[in-house]
Amino acid sequence: MHDLEPALGANGVPYPTDPAARAALPSRSQLNEWAKRSAVLSSLPDDPVKSTHPFVVAQPRPGVGGGLGLYVYMGINRGEVVWAERSAAGALTNATTRTRAWIEALPDDARRAYCHFMYKLGDDAFQSLAEFNDLAPEEYANVRTADISNYMNHSCEPTCWFVAAGDAHEGVMVACRDLVPGDELTFDYATSEDCELAGSWKCMCGAASCRGLVTPDDWRRPELQDKYAGHFQPHVAARIAADRAARGAPPLAPLAEVRTEETWWLRLQTEPTYGMSPSQTPAAREALPPARAALLAAGAVGPALELLNRQAAALISQHRLTVQHSDRVGRYIEAGRDIAAGELVMLLPPNLLQWDEEVEDYNRVIQLGRAADGSRLFSSSIRTTDLDNFLCHSCEPNTMVAIGADLTAGLVATKPIRAGDSVSFDYDSTEDDLRDEKGGFACHCGALKCRGEVLGREHAKVPVEALPIAVTLISTA
Repeated sequence: MHDLEPALGANGVPYPTDPAARAALPSRSQLNEWAKRSAVLSSLPDDPVKSTHPFVVAQPRPGVGGGLGLYVYMGINRGEVVWAERSAAGALTNATTRTRAWIEALPDDARRAYCHFMYKLGDDAFQSLAEFNDLAPEEYANVRTADISNYMNHSCEPTCWFVAAGDAHEGVMVACRDLVPGDELTFDYATSEDCELAGSWKCMCGAASCRGLVTPDDWRRPELQDKYAGHFQPHVAARIAADRAARGAPPLAPLAEVRTEETWWLRLQTEPTYGMSPSQTPAAREALPPARAALLAAGAVGPALELLNRQAAALISQHRLTVQHSDRVGRYIEAGRDIAAGELVMLLPPNLLQWDEEVEDYNRVIQLGRAADGSRLFSSSIRTTDLDNFLCHSCEPNTMVAIGADLTAGLVATKPIRAGDSVSFDYDSTEDDLRDEKGGFACHCGALKCRGEVLGREHAKVPVEALPIAVTLISTA
């Protein structure tokens, strides 16, 4: 895939166009064990910026004007940080601040390219792509940015908005409603744009409240001032304050604040021992019985766990996995493109690890292993809308589960999966005991060799050795 110079990787980052940069892509020996198992993951371009939530990937935008957009591939809660640009992120992110006179002096093509990604910081302070810092203006039109946040589009009914987060970040956005897989990250340009250099343009966002035309003066609209109170960029908020004072309207609330140090994915980038699961914190691990602590010891934390979440989103994007519904099986995961036998289909990072006594619904967890004292460890999704909640059982499945040394569960295709096929695995291959309240059920998978019941491998109606037991890379003594 590296010879497709304009192409995006499955993580939304463009492949390097420079041959030397392509040659410097990480080799399989330098990547985690899942990249060694996957042609998709082993060839991903590096994401050097990491300013965008790991569940978000840049992809071609169907309809609505085309181009690229940012799409969510696992659930994100309202108020969760979706974009955070660090003040000290370095040259890959921090663009040189320009004046209006400098921009107006650019050649026409260069000015259009610059203004396409431009945003305003103050009365006469503008930034665009960091990639423009060291390029000649005649090269601007062909630039592909490594910071995928630059592909966030406008909507008159956005899914995120600006907040304040202190001096450590130049800009932060949070989800303004709960987001589910398939949602696009968007914001209303009225909250940040007030410069006629950007021009006006026809809006095709498709929202019921679409204004039809997006202009640099939209911030003046009283209904938008009220709608986005507390979420305007400071330079726009200052103009709104003057406008409202002139009209005798009450002032708006200041920019809402969040604590980015409490954001799990930002902490994963910088804290080697930080993990999302309460069971994985150092304090919790110290209090565990030795057998349980030993099972958890190898689990991915810190930057390793953050990478796994980005890889998981990249796989969902690459394979175009979506949740579908049928009257026979209810909701299920459908492949949107062909997947070869042996290919890694999905990853379930150990974001939330639970012991038997913590599990509320055994249909929403997958068993990772059993500690020496007999206690079972499970991995659960974080949001009820996450795709792994809808993986179906089949007695003749098309994937098998591999449990990694990092406590990640991976689904590997055991046969070719065609576009339109349901992705399935055999629940008895991972679960020891599903009797009674533990998630067992009468099976109606329709396979020729359907066993009729799914009760866990200890109680299956066929010998254990006949089951496609998960490939286990950790101790399950």
